[in-house]
Amino acid sequence: MLLGLPALAGFAILYLYPFARTIWYSMIGNTFQKNFVFLDNYIRVISNRYFQLALKNTLIFSVVSVICIVTLSLLLSFGLMRLNARYAFIKNLLIVPMILPTASVIYVWQLVFQNDGYMELVKHMTGGSFWTVLPIYLLYIWKNTGINIIILSAAIVGLSLDIREAAALDGAHGFRLYRSVTLPMVTPSLMFVIVLSLVNALKNFRESYLFFQTSYPPDAAYTVQYYMNNHFQKLDYPSLTASSVIFTCIIILILLGFYRLENKYSGKIY
Repeated sequence: MLLGLPALAGFAILYLYPFARTIWYSMIGNTFQKNFVFLDNYIRVISNRYFQLALKNTLIFSVVSVICIVTLSLLLSFGLMRLNARYAFIKNLLIVPMILPTASVIYVWQLVFQNDGYMELVKHMTGGSFWTVLPIYLLYIWKNTGINIIILSAAIVGLSLDIREAAALDGAHGFRLYRSVTLPMVTPSLMFVIVLSLVNALKNFRESYLFFQTSYPPDAAYTVQYYMNNHFQKLDYPSLTASSVIFTCIIILILLGFYRLENKYSGKIY
């Protein structure tokens, strides 16, 4: 326990104390006078239509992108495991998108998606909102799929062959073997991949900001990170801190939900 005290002290100083200060700043009306207003800032932020838009877009992006990337990662993991020795070379390629400089990747993305042909397509599509933000979805999936595949593949390789052979003798083959045996046994790794994908989705602000090159992107791309960044630039710290606390609470609730699901389904074979 004594060995863990330095880490605990660092966590308290670098995370708990700043977050406590954030909560305090979210309950004052003015940074200089520091008059206590309790929940007025939260009410003002929640009723702000731009925050509502940002929160809606953030949740939509997180849910859609995580579902897409986890499904794709699972399918590719099962497929690549059949390549045996050749998988080692492909595994090295999967990590390349994560180590490439973001600015250079964004430059290529701009050449592909900000040309006249694609912009004309966006204008002619109904609403155009999805097509405007589609490059951000594709960039997120392309960049983060590799690490998910490596984690899931390692979990699949580590499964006991005895259980799989016993299931095969009982008549479980092909898709049924994966659905009823393999997938439940890799649930802990799958839950970790889901949480990791969610965290990466919430960290996608830098890529989006560099791609659109503005603090006020199209409405479909306006997320909570944009909202907080804009209020930081305006030195509106009460709104900034209130929105960050609200967003943090939402993330904590989502992670607790995943934790309960993991405890419920981890290791169960149907």
